[in-house]
Amino acid sequence: MKSSYNRDPATGIWSSARINQFNYSDGDETEAELMKIVSEATDVSTVSAELAGAIVDWPTEYHLSAARHNLLRPFNIRPSDSVLELGCGCGALTRYFGETGAAVVAVEGSMRRAEIAAARCRGLSNVSIYCDNLITFASDDKFDFVTLIGVLEYAPRFIEGSDPITKVLSHARSFLKQGGTLILAIENQLGLKYFNGCSEDHLGIPYYGINDLYRDHEPITFGRQALSNCLHKADFSEQTFFYPFPDYKLPSVILSGAALADERLNIPDLLIHQSGRTHPETWQRAFAEDLAWRVAIRNRMLPDLANSFLVLARASGSVPRQVGWLAKIYSRGRRRASYQIETTIAPDATNCLRVIKRKVFPTAHLPQAPSFRQVVDDAEYVVGTLLIGKIHRAMALEAGIDELAACFTPWLDFLLSHVTTNNKGDRLLPPDFVDCSPANLIEAHDGTTRYFDAEWVSNAPIPFAWTVVRGIVYSLIDCLENVSLQGMTYRQFVTAITARNGVELASGDLCLADDCESHLVAQCHTNHAATPHLSELLDTPLFLTARLAQRSTDYRQSLAWHQAELARVKRTVSWRITAPMRASWNLLLRLTGKRPE
Repeated sequence: MKSSYNRDPATGIWSSARINQFNYSDGDETEAELMKIVSEATDVSTVSAELAGAIVDWPTEYHLSAARHNLLRPFNIRPSDSVLELGCGCGALTRYFGETGAAVVAVEGSMRRAEIAAARCRGLSNVSIYCDNLITFASDDKFDFVTLIGVLEYAPRFIEGSDPITKVLSHARSFLKQGGTLILAIENQLGLKYFNGCSEDHLGIPYYGINDLYRDHEPITFGRQALSNCLHKADFSEQTFFYPFPDYKLPSVILSGAALADERLNIPDLLIHQSGRTHPETWQRAFAEDLAWRVAIRNRMLPDLANSFLVLARASGSVPRQVGWLAKIYSRGRRRASYQIETTIAPDATNCLRVIKRKVFPTAHLPQAPSFRQVVDDAEYVVGTLLIGKIHRAMALEAGIDELAACFTPWLDFLLSHVTTNNKGDRLLPPDFVDCSPANLIEAHDGTTRYFDAEWVSNAPIPFAWTVVRGIVYSLIDCLENVSLQGMTYRQFVTAITARNGVELASGDLCLADDCESHLVAQCHTNHAATPHLSELLDTPLFLTARLAQRSTDYRQSLAWHQAELARVKRTVSWRITAPMRASWNLLLRLTGKRPE
């Protein structure tokens, strides 16, 4: 390392007197809170339940969520590797690199963020934090990996003169060993979520990138071909593109280029719950992304419309990096570390597709006396179509309750074929039917209906009603708003779907389902206390929780809520009893020339 850097013994940060800081910030209040959280946490590791429990909004989720690390897990960074992280932010990925055992040098242009990164990486002697402008950072060392993750787009902000993008890429390449790899992650200017109304990632304005409104000294993103051209210009001729969903920040699905060419892989089904996010969050959308992906993939447009890019790039003359997998899938939600799973879909030695599962943190502590056992087994990949796709399509078509009930029929018939009754008359399902929902039922190409990925197994047979209620309620996640169901509650929807399929549910069954779900959530999730119970959802109108609203804008949805609440109030006994008093009061106001209520 160059001798021009001095180490602050208090923080452990290396800096130079010549530093010209790039003062990117998430805001004083946010970064002060992040420093407080990280400094006071006993455990700052990638499996920290303390940090997961401190997530309350998008900034804390972005900086503290273990899902950030999914972006890098597929590439098996080893202790023998060396990593230069250009633009380490508050150290979320730095901590991950450090825990691999690799020798890590992390550079951050903001001293405050460098201090947070240093606090996050405390205890890791293999990690060095430098505070310096990315373009002026100097080192005699060469590295196996150099990263630009969410950084390249800011080049126009901190580099003067022409072609700042090429300057940053060339500067990054100068630190690579012979055959070393650049890891680049960036939003796609033409990402499908941006066509669907999500705000531009850096400036927060919808359609800003789509309309190519970028000005000098503003962050900028690129489409796939333009990004590839930028890499070629900086002599990165060997490029391997990957496609993280919903984006590179908190990915739960990563597709390789080979996945797009393998017709056995049903990619649209993998993306059913991968709708793009926007911050601050809004649910207004023009279309259902999971349905649009079916058309885009059929027309081979996924590489150009993916919301983000993850690129491994090497200099000219290097051997292209090969991967043997098609897709990586990671557990969604805030699961306990002990229950987080990486699923790999890859061809085996006979070129048959296999689903390979492993625990991300195999040594993480398991809860004592669990009610449910997690199954982590490999399996054959079943070629077919998920039943839940039909439900989402019917919702987007604003189908009525009869048509929607028919969509659930194959699943309910499958459940009923496995029901047993005990001596008390209770209907029960096998212990491994916890996850038997429309999202885990596939209509195979051979015409059979198959249940797959039975991840959770109870210690005893489970109530039939629990699987039914959770299966119907969770099938509506990420669906478009269905105006034909306006005003219908989840309770009414569940009851209507089951009744039309000849299944009766008593009120006690719904309470039982809520109790069972609460036990599973308490065992599995880090934030189980903040997770809404099924009972809290059942009497909520569907449109108030619709993940995507295609017709009503946010203010119209708010108006509809107030109208529904007013209608409820007017049905109450107190409203009817006080009607004469209101009539007398309004008459008095009119007589005095005032406006009636």
